[in-house]
Amino acid sequence: MQIITYLAVNLLVGLVSLHSNAHEFWMEPSDFQPRVGDKVTIDLVIGDNFEGFSSPYTPDEIAAFGLIDAAGTTPITGRFGDMPAGQFIAAQAGLSLLYHQTTPSYVTYTKPEKFISFAVEKGFADVVAYYKKPQPKNFRLVEKYSRFVKSLIMVGPASGQDQLVGLEMELVALKNPYQQPVSKEFSVAVYESGVPLPRAQVTVFIRHTPRDIEKKIIMADSQGRVHLALLPGRQYLFDSVKLKPIKDAGSRKNAQWESLWASLTFAVPDE
Repeated sequence: MQIITYLAVNLLVGLVSLHSNAHEFWMEPSDFQPRVGDKVTIDLVIGDNFEGFSSPYTPDEIAAFGLIDAAGTTPITGRFGDMPAGQFIAAQAGLSLLYHQTTPSYVTYTKPEKFISFAVEKGFADVVAYYKKPQPKNFRLVEKYSRFVKSLIMVGPASGQDQLVGLEMELVALKNPYQQPVSKEFSVAVYESGVPLPRAQVTVFIRHTPRDIEKKIIMADSQGRVHLALLPGRQYLFDSVKLKPIKDAGSRKNAQWESLWASLTFAVPDE
């Protein structure tokens, strides 16, 4: 039975890895507003348009996984194959911050059209223009990618603030989204290595019900910030990608490009 479970999990991990570069990756807690003492499980979700499927806890693919609350930082651990991938007890009142970072993965493109499609979706016009030029018949492009994921959970009365965790690519809410009244001037900042990333493209998914999901694409300003009015009773997923060339000719697997994926989730309470 253990062998069957191990093989099944490895098959699922393989399927997730195969498609992960073309999809968003985010954290979805079982409860965005638990009470003190409640158990909260954490799904690591891969999908499109704020719909997807959970991926298991796979230690080899996790560089960091933890919780920051009023008591400090607590690592989140599990066993290989656990789904949901994590869990914790909401022990501290106030804003709790979950973070997760994957180890680097690699994807190989044998047709330029697939890489172009990805670059178009994520707003990299200069990359698109280059690869639309005639390419060799034996086209081969290797991309290195990593995921940097955060989620905000409100335990008890609304207090506390999001913060930089130190991820290479990171989204930070500049206001507490759980505070009332619901913010009509809400901002999220995009950072790369702790420095604001101006003009970054940010995709925002707004889920009211499983079948009522709105998508917005917003360009960050000169300070790396995007602005929008929040709506009560919605869940939010912010997603942004940085794509940059790898200049080291001897890079692992001869990767030519590196993408850094950041996401942030939270839920706005009903008024």
